[in-house]
Amino acid sequence: MLVGLQFLPAIRRVRLLLKLCFAALLIVFQKSVLLHRLNGYTCLALLIVGNISGGIISRRSFGGEINAQSAYYILAIMLIFSGLMGYYQVKRDTRKHRKWMLRSVVYFSVIISARLIMLAARLIVTEIGTYYSLWRCDEVFFVLQDKDTLLQMFPQCASENPNENGLYVPVHASVHEGNLGLASAVRVVQGMTLWVATIIHMALVEIYVRITESLNFKRHGFVLEPRDFDSEAMFLRHNSNW
Repeated sequence: MLVGLQFLPAIRRVRLLLKLCFAALLIVFQKSVLLHRLNGYTCLALLIVGNISGGIISRRSFGGEINAQSAYYILAIMLIFSGLMGYYQVKRDTRKHRKWMLRSVVYFSVIISARLIMLAARLIVTEIGTYYSLWRCDEVFFVLQDKDTLLQMFPQCASENPNENGLYVPVHASVHEGNLGLASAVRVVQGMTLWVATIIHMALVEIYVRITESLNFKRHGFVLEPRDFDSEAMFLRHNSNW
């Protein structure tokens, strides 16, 4: 308890520093339309390139299992679509631009939640003890780096060159069985964690967008907001649509 209290001042300083950095960033974006746009265009371009690249390597990532592949592809489509919609609404409706950018940022952070879920999920499948994932013999050899150990654990992987053996073998998923068992546990839960994290983020961002709907009609001074924007007229038009 005393050790934890010793870190409180440092934690408070870090929190204050983060708040100051965030506030400074907001001020810069509000004062410089050009910087805001350049930042947005750069992020969108990198987002598209990154997702296309991720879609290409998803065929091999974590064994290329179909549930993980489908999660990669759906998440990439969601990210690119929300980013492009945010770009489309920049000069048309800053309120919709805000919503699509929120969605884009939240979808982008799915991988963080998936990682946290994975930490718990791999322990759960280890405790259950009946999960296996399929590995090629050359993949197993790459992890073990020892031919004798490979043949002892998987006799069916016997070949002159284990680096080119494409035979598939089941590998037990357990975090307590060395690097191979840990990697197998991660491979087993990878697709599930991505899907669960994606669904959670989709639900939460839509809830947040609806809860903060009033901010679209109360907050002023948006950097991309038209100078002749009439908030009262906009608010009345919004209410009339309901």
